[in-house]
Amino acid sequence: MSVPFQQVSPGQIEAANVSIAPDGTEYAVPSGMHERLFRAVVPDAAAGTRDPKTELALAGWVSLHTDGLTRRVYIDAPDDFTETAILKRFARSHDAESIVMARHPSGNVTRWQSPSTVSVTEQ
Repeated sequence: MSVPFQQVSPGQIEAANVSIAPDGTEYAVPSGMHERLFRAVVPDAAAGTRDPKTELALAGWVSLHTDGLTRRVYIDAPDDFTETAILKRFARSHDAESIVMARHPSGNVTRWQSPSTVSVTEQ
């Protein structure tokens, strides 16, 4: 698998869009480029009608993103994702006042009001 984006340096998670591979490697993915990432990491899958971040979550990837305006962090993650440290670090690096995580394929949505309240358990 060849990922067409730069790895995030350890401890440096300030990019507005970060995708985490199933092996834990973090990549800075420019806004609007998740479809390209999906095509690169799941080359045999045909992109469906779902959002590329949803497609990536179904392939085991986690997408963290912020719009930079609302002080909200959005996360698309597989149902079995349980790692909270990266979510908290990302939210804090963007001064997030709220966090919204959608899990896939279940579609469950969880909301937190601050990074310190993030708690993830397997669904």
